[in-house]
Amino acid sequence: MTYKILSDDGYPMDSHAELDTSGITLYSRGGSTAKGNVTNAEYGPALRLLLRRIASARLPFDRAWVDSLDVQRLPIEQRIILSSGELDADGSSAFTLMSRRMKLVGQSTGRKGGNSTKKIRIQFAADTELLELESALRTIQVQEDGRSAERLPAEAFRVVTAEHVWNAVEKLRQPKFRHAYGPSIDFDLITNAEERFPPKAVFGLAATEALGYEILPRHFSGGRGTPCFRILESAGFTIVAKGEEIRPIDVPESPDDRSWTEGRPRLIAHLRRERASGLAQAKKDWFVRTHGKLFCERCGMDPVAIYDGAHGAACIEVHHHAVQVEEMLDGHRTSLEDLQCLCANCHRVEHRLLKLALSKQAAGARVGS
Repeated sequence: MTYKILSDDGYPMDSHAELDTSGITLYSRGGSTAKGNVTNAEYGPALRLLLRRIASARLPFDRAWVDSLDVQRLPIEQRIILSSGELDADGSSAFTLMSRRMKLVGQSTGRKGGNSTKKIRIQFAADTELLELESALRTIQVQEDGRSAERLPAEAFRVVTAEHVWNAVEKLRQPKFRHAYGPSIDFDLITNAEERFPPKAVFGLAATEALGYEILPRHFSGGRGTPCFRILESAGFTIVAKGEEIRPIDVPESPDDRSWTEGRPRLIAHLRRERASGLAQAKKDWFVRTHGKLFCERCGMDPVAIYDGAHGAACIEVHHHAVQVEEMLDGHRTSLEDLQCLCANCHRVEHRLLKLALSKQAAGARVGS
């Protein structure tokens, strides 16, 4: 079967290969740059990625040899360009060895030059499940006309973040937005506003933004246990069966919260927005992409440094600060710019200050009445 190699960001490269349970055959680079008819133009970068991924996945590499038609008359032993034990951890030294040796295969004694982008065979010492190879090598099957076929490997979607998912929901909220996905049949993705969206449409749009090329329904499957649903749920969204009702987010978390939110529907709306499905994780992903790490915007505390580990980031919470609670109109929608990343302590202080401000507003209203 013919495949394309996916780049690290999930984009199908201009490089074709045959894949089977015992190894992979990478097609040669051909054509003329001047004439604009180059085939498999990304041969070199693709070979580097394959070698690194074989080493990283600890696949049973045995050897590699030149397999172009003009040298197939020679015994394989005379065509070997990499032997067992020569594959280094990141594949860089192996790539250099293969490129240098490839030029010499089939060359007459004393002749210089030669081609370093020939068709090659990378052989494994033992058969490996084809699905395992597809995942480890990050390849996508292609049809005879070169178009993508079947589904992308799950590994290709690892670049989809909660921010991408949130942006997809924002697009679907626009009444005039058009996409290639139909209505949901079995499941709905729920937002805090109790809007319901087709999970595959949300994921497809998120993956399109993350990967940089259009992801269509045929490229992945939905349903319980699929990478699509796992990524949507890890982004903070709830997926329910069609027609299933869900309870609104329970906002008050302490007796103090319950006492000062009672009878204040706008304040309840404020707190619910801070806990909105997908919103907090999307903000955190955006913050890390923008600033390189999570920290408190109020006191500057770096939780990973203080608590000596990634779990320290759990104390960073998301606070809605841009719109005053009493100014929020019905149907108000929160954007990521409306939010702050605060440590748990500063977040609590902000809520105390909000409580104080609301108490003063209430006292002023009583005096003026």
